[in-house]
Amino acid sequence: MRSQSAMPATAPVGLADKLAALADPRSPRGRRHSLASVLLCALCAMLAGARHLRAIGQWADAAPQHTLPRPGSAHRPVPGNHPPRPARPGP
Repeated sequence: MRSQSAMPATAPVGLADKLAALADPRSPRGRRHSLASVLLCALCAMLAGARHLRAIGQWADAAPQHTLPRPGSAHRPVPGNHPPRPARPGP
């Protein structure tokens, strides 16, 4: 029988923390949400039954705003990112 003292005493790490530690391969230009929040939304959509990219996008689009803060993606753009500027009317 193994003694309890042989087990490492580390604090559990959540999935969001693990995903936040991933390097983001996307270009900084145009990012609206962190990679972790995008992956968490995709995971939530897949757990809800989405099986392809279009279904994941539809789930994220239809998700109520009160559910999106949990994975960290509700109207909280990546710092330093600015929304696209409206096109200027031509002369």
